[in-house]
Order: sequence, then C-alpha cells, then structure tokens
Amino acid sequence: MVDRIEEENARTDSRTNSEDGALPDAAAVGFEKLLADLSTVFVRASVDEIDDEIERWLERIVLAMGVDRSTVVQLDAQDGLLYITHQWAREGVSALQRSRTLPPQEFSWLVDKVNSGQVLVISSMDELPPEASTVRDAFRLVGNKSNVTVPLRVGGLGVGALLFGAIVSEKHWSDQEVQRLRLVAEILGNALERKRAEAEIRRLSEELRQTSQLMAMGELTASLAHELNQPLGAILNNAKAARRLLTAKTPDLSEIDGALEDIIRDDGRAVDIVKNVRAMFKRGEVKMSTVDVQEVLLDVASIVSADARTKRISWSTELPDSLGLVRGDQTHLTQAVLNLVMNAFDSVCDGEGPRKVTLLAAQEEPDEIRVAVRDSGKGIDPTVMARLFEPFFTTKPSGMGMGLTIVRSIIENHGGRVWATQNPDCGATLQFTLPLEPASAQSR
Repeated sequence: MVDRIEEENARTDSRTNSEDGALPDAAAVGFEKLLADLSTVFVRASVDEIDDEIERWLERIVLAMGVDRSTVVQLDAQDGLLYITHQWAREGVSALQRSRTLPPQEFSWLVDKVNSGQVLVISSMDELPPEASTVRDAFRLVGNKSNVTVPLRVGGLGVGALLFGAIVSEKHWSDQEVQRLRLVAEILGNALERKRAEAEIRRLSEELRQTSQLMAMGELTASLAHELNQPLGAILNNAKAARRLLTAKTPDLSEIDGALEDIIRDDGRAVDIVKNVRAMFKRGEVKMSTVDVQEVLLDVASIVSADARTKRISWSTELPDSLGLVRGDQTHLTQAVLNLVMNAFDSVCDGEGPRKVTLLAAQEEPDEIRVAVRDSGKGIDPTVMARLFEPFFTTKPSGMGMGLTIVRSIIENHGGRVWATQNPDCGATLQFTLPLEPASAQSR
C-alpha cells in the first residue's frame, strides 16, 4: 500500500517533459533498460563490488529520475542503530553526514511507516499531516522539498530504506515513477542482503575457528600431558634412584652419574616438548622445512611408551630402516601421529578384548610415504565411518570430536590424505600418506 500525499494541483516539473510527472515514452524506455542493466549488474557483482556498484547506480538513477539526491539508510540488527551506507548527490547539493545513530525522535513517524512496509511519497512538505510535523521540520533542515522513501525489505524483514529527494524544487511523483523506485529498492535490497549474508557467514566462520581452537586446546592439553608424563616420570625415577645410591655406605659414583645424565637428557626432552607446543601457537604462517618422518615416528613411539605400559597396552612399531624426507612442520606432524596413536589407545581400552596397538610406516609408492596406526579395539561402526574426521563428531562419551579433525587438517595442509578402514580380524586402522620431497623421492 502506498501512502500518498499529493498536491491538489498538478504542476510542471522543470526536469520532466510531462504534466503529470511521468517520464515521456523515450525516457520510460530508457529507464526500463536501466532497471534491466541494474538487475544484471548486481546478479554478476561479487560481494566486494556491491558497495561501489550501489553508489555508481544511485548516480544514474538520480539523473534519470530528475531528482537531486539519493540515500541508502540501513538498520543494524545487532545494536538497533541507523546508519547511512550509500549516497549520491548532484553538484551543489549537500550530502548527509554518514554517522551511526539511534533513529531520531523527529523521524519516528517516518520510521513507523517504513517499518510497516509502506512507501511514503511526499510531493510537498506542506501536505504532511500534523502528526508528521517533526518529519517536515527535519526534512526542511536537510533541504528536502519532495521525497520518496521506499523500505528495503528482504524475506519480509526490514533492513533499511532507500530515499530519493528533490532539493532544488518540489517534484510531483507519478505512480509509474514510484513503481520504478520500488523495483530499484528491491534490487538493491537483495544486493545488500547478499552482502549481509556474506558478512554473517564470515562472522560465523570466525566464531567456528575460535571454537575449534578452544576444542583443539583441550585435545592438545591431553596430548601434552601424555607427552610430558614420560620424561617427567623418568626424571622422578632417576632422582629417586640417585638418592638411594647416595645413601649407600660406598656410593657407586658411576651409577649416580648415569642417573644424573638421564635426568639431564629427560629434562631436555621436556623442554623441547614445551617449545614445540609454543611453536604451534606462534602467529604467522607455519614455517615449512625438511622433515624426517622416521624421526617423527620414533619420537612419538618414545613419548607414548610409558602411557602404554600404564594402560597395559601391547605397543609396537613396524618401521623400515629409513624413510624419505617430506616438506612440512615437524611439530604439527608429530601432533597428527600422536593424536592417531592416542585415539587407538582409547579404542583398545574401551572394551575387554586384547589391547594391541601398532605404528607402521612404509614407502609403497615412489613419491609418497604411508603411515598407519592399527589397533585391536572394537572397530568403527560402518554407519559413522564417513563422518569420522568431521568437526565435533565423536563416539566417545567425553570426547570433543576435534582430535581426528586436527589430524585431517594437518595432513591435508601437508598435501596428504587420511582415511580409516576396518581390520579383517578386529579393530581398525587409521592411516595417512604424505608426498615425498622430489629430491628424496628421486634418490630412493
């Protein structure tokens, strides 16, 4: 429904050729083409181009309509503030200040009309009803002599308004012109909604990224506890052994020296573990370097050995004498292998069957390495196999569903792939491949 406030007597607009304010036939045809071009442009425009395109097209529409200024006002759903986002005015016509503000009280009548979805057509400020006196005064303050305000609505929700103002002289708005401005508002509203949707997607993606980091921190904390448990436990045992030796009547200095050497070595390992964790959270891009996968696997095997003994797990490795080199981040690759091993440990401990976990590696293709962790647990339900590496998906009662997601992210960032299979007898095998460095692949 169009609220229409018309002058009683038709007048001749100095910028149109018809007495009733409608565009002449040639101009009408030109405006129809302008609308078609406008629609095409915003269908093809990228989200980053929308703002510039809106201001460019506001200029064309203002000139085509024979008015002086056009303004896009949007409502921020988060804080309820109004702000001018786009504007174009003829030379000599002042532009409105672009600021964020609560809807001014003097515009409450106009805001109510817009919120109800009505198009407000004002040909003369003198024709505004008494309850809109504050609107009349506010419009005159900014120079408006005539105005059309079209709500910007998408999906039934108001997102703002599109305003066209005649500043130099009053203008009579024909039904045809108002209908065209409705179409313009619909096209611009859809473009703005697409921009808002993209911004919302980016916001949600950032929230998900931050949430993922928090979830990953939980997984990392558990992994770090496992990593530090072995060297710290060894330090404690050697310190106790050294104390016992010192209480002997004739202390064996060589034994004490060996215990102290072990303490120094294990202390260095603990320091390296903490350094590696810190490196994972340093800002900036991950520094890729040449990584010896054999060294990574042996480190993991050493880290989890104490935990395997505590949990009575038969832990073994089947590794070749050497493996090729890959391009990557050693800390992240260690974390990926460690997550797979700890996942296998959890699997075999969740049941009454045998507790056996094996870490395997081989070079089955000339240009890639395959690493696998095989367990004797209850296996993986075929119905969840496809979702195993999805974020937040877990089959553990207390799991967060990020361990295997982290593994997938790390391996894929290193150019590899990761997957899971059921074992023929019992349990499952989780494995991944990594591409060898070209020089390493050629030398093998």
